[in-house]
Amino acid sequence: MGNALEPSERALNARNMEHKRNSRLRGDCVVKVRLSKNVSLLKSLYVLPINNMFKIFYPLIKCRSLSKFVFKNHVHISKRTFLSQAYYCQEVWDHRLQDPILQKVNLEELYYEIDQRFQKTRQVSAVDADIFVNAVRDGSYNDEILDVIHKLRLSADAGNALESTTHAVIRTLIQFGNNKDLLDALDDRLNYGMFLDFYTANILMDTYWKSNDFTSGARIASQLMLQEEFEHPLSRNFSLLHCYNFLLRPEGWPEYQKPEEPEEEVKIRVKYLRNPYDDDHFDLRDHNKIVGKTLAMFTKGRNDSLNKSLNILGLILYDKPKAAKESINKCISENIVLYKELVDLIPSENECKKDLENATTESANVQDILKVNVEKVAQESSENDIANQCKLFLKWESDRANALDEQKKRILTAKRLQNIEDLKKALKEKETKLWFFSNEEQIELEIEAKHGSRPKSEKATKVDEEGYVPPEVQSKRNVS
Repeated sequence: MGNALEPSERALNARNMEHKRNSRLRGDCVVKVRLSKNVSLLKSLYVLPINNMFKIFYPLIKCRSLSKFVFKNHVHISKRTFLSQAYYCQEVWDHRLQDPILQKVNLEELYYEIDQRFQKTRQVSAVDADIFVNAVRDGSYNDEILDVIHKLRLSADAGNALESTTHAVIRTLIQFGNNKDLLDALDDRLNYGMFLDFYTANILMDTYWKSNDFTSGARIASQLMLQEEFEHPLSRNFSLLHCYNFLLRPEGWPEYQKPEEPEEEVKIRVKYLRNPYDDDHFDLRDHNKIVGKTLAMFTKGRNDSLNKSLNILGLILYDKPKAAKESINKCISENIVLYKELVDLIPSENECKKDLENATTESANVQDILKVNVEKVAQESSENDIANQCKLFLKWESDRANALDEQKKRILTAKRLQNIEDLKKALKEKETKLWFFSNEEQIELEIEAKHGSRPKSEKATKVDEEGYVPPEVQSKRNVS
């Protein structure tokens, strides 16, 4: 009897092992399969021995936590994102288009009005710019969006820019694949004035992680470093992950182009000479120093092996050998283990390399450790971030409506004041005409005060000189 049950037990064990293997696959990747209208077709394919891969795909299809599946003649496997679709709050974000203010907008007419007003008065309303960038629904207005933001930055109303403006620009550009212009605009803070918040930085780095664009992810992390904002744990761990992967393959970072000097030497007289100054922050141009300072700043004050290793690597890339040596000596004295994979990223010719020979090192899968940290923090903070961002979207709609009402009031007030001034001027002119002869002298005095007194003609003076002979006056008679 016991021998008769052995085959079924082996089959059960094999099924359990297969289920565990499928569970591991679900954790490693997201398989996208475009669902057929007839799901039963996939069920029938599952039992076919010809294609055993469906034994993997069908359990994945039933998993709710995975993203949409795509199946079209072949299977496409892509890297799993750390953030769920709910984190992007896409439905709540798209709900802004139901706002009556945005529904009435004609983008071409509004852009033309903004451009004409700027050409005449050099002014752009912050509310008009916000309405324009939020009303865009496709990628055909990417250039116009950046142009409006640039003109707003040059106008006096730039200080009143709404919070939703930058968020709308970033989401629109990244949604329609204009990644290069987005990163260039973020780097050019003087002309565009766009600054990241934690939520926007998280969705950008998650998007770049999915597309294996670690260079762009590291550039986003450097923006947070320049803003000195690294309190959010998800943004911090995302930044470390992207910076590490960028250092594994440091390529694609845009090179700083120095302005070309004229061939002929031109001398210009100036009041004083400005000495060259490097603030060691916004003036950083070398990508090694930028990424190094990002790592050093985001790991400062943390004494575990991962953060200490990243901190030393960052200080060395940031060209701070003194601080790096102090951190190395602290690790040696406190017996803190450093990760060999991160130590190997330090250039061999660096002077701190010798000091690291006395430190304790061990091998570790840094990539997996960083990914686990991001996943853990994402699970802890996602719910709170989603709730706060949804509230913020609703607040932005209210702020936009209030700002538009205030702008209407300002315009009406300005028109009324202008009408009063025009009426006073017309009454003054009419009064002058009616009482001209009675106030002629007063009017002449006002004209003289306004235009200056007219030069008086010089009177001919009598010449009394000795020897003066008056001309002879002879009468001419008509000869008859």
